[in-house]
Amino acid sequence: MKYFNYFFFLLFILNISCVENKVSDEGIKTILLVESKDILPISSFIGELTYVELKASEVKVEIGEVLNVKELEGDLIVHQRRANEISFLRFSKDGKFLNEIVNNILGNGPISKPLDIILYKKDFAVLGENGIHIVSKDGKYKTKLISAPMTGSKFFESKNQFFVVSEIGGNDAYRVYSPKEKPKKIVLPEPRIRQLGYSNVVTWQGNLQLFSSYSDTVFSFKGKQPEPAYKIDGGDFPTFAELWKSVGDRDEKETLKYIYNTQHAKIKEYLENKNFIFVTYWLGSNATTAIINKSTWETLYYSRAVNDVDGGVWDKAFFLSENDELYIPINAYKIGGHKISNKKYKEFKHFQLHIAATENPVIMRCKLK
Repeated sequence: MKYFNYFFFLLFILNISCVENKVSDEGIKTILLVESKDILPISSFIGELTYVELKASEVKVEIGEVLNVKELEGDLIVHQRRANEISFLRFSKDGKFLNEIVNNILGNGPISKPLDIILYKKDFAVLGENGIHIVSKDGKYKTKLISAPMTGSKFFESKNQFFVVSEIGGNDAYRVYSPKEKPKKIVLPEPRIRQLGYSNVVTWQGNLQLFSSYSDTVFSFKGKQPEPAYKIDGGDFPTFAELWKSVGDRDEKETLKYIYNTQHAKIKEYLENKNFIFVTYWLGSNATTAIINKSTWETLYYSRAVNDVDGGVWDKAFFLSENDELYIPINAYKIGGHKISNKKYKEFKHFQLHIAATENPVIMRCKLK
């Protein structure tokens, strides 16, 4: 009887959480941001969960706060910050440490604050606050390709042009930089204003989408220029882009006060692949996650998720692979401090003890249903 009640409860939750999204008047599908207070078991949207231990302690490499993680040519690239050190660390798909790609300590070195990394010809291109740099795959610095203050923290390359997704407002979703042309002078606002923005570039099987908080549109890049793919709708809340347009001639201090004191909708994480869109956002002070099935455009909303697959941790997703897997970095401290409420999860307990001994961080790979 208790299993029947659990099944009925789960079915009820799914029914109230799944919503069919809409198509806008322009014929572009809409990502509707609505508030949810549902607490869902991850088994309702995750079919399989595996762990990749990043074997750093074995080679005496320390990993601090993970800022981002992505997969490039099958390798895991971890963007991390430890005290005043920011670097990209390269691991194999099974977690073996390969090399450090770039290291920036106290602003020393040619790359000022490494922000993003992509494949470029036979090397890596690294976006820094002071330009775009070329680094070999074994981590050796080669050259500064473009020297300019950068307007965003995510970028991509097409036909030897670099597109940096905007995080400084305005109508531009991106700015284009070319090694053959001298960059135009750009006056950047103070760091607190720049930190208001969020951007992301997602790719799969040659497809490329870009998102910026300063636009109510997700753009699809077809090789020439971005085209509208989806519209963002904040429902009862103005979007961050709408709010930014109403800032007017306020100075930076008044702009910060105006934005912080005005309830609005803002996307904090945008992930996409061929089959799914995964979005985490705030509506006022309430956080919600939306998972959109792109084939049906049905959307699952939840405010918090509980790991009922193995009783382990659940945290922020950083990357959505072509294999429909969410990559979720978890540090050893969080794994060790997690209390398993259900005694049946013995496998996670063994894994917990192992990580306590190695103190290595882990990447959870969670396959969406």
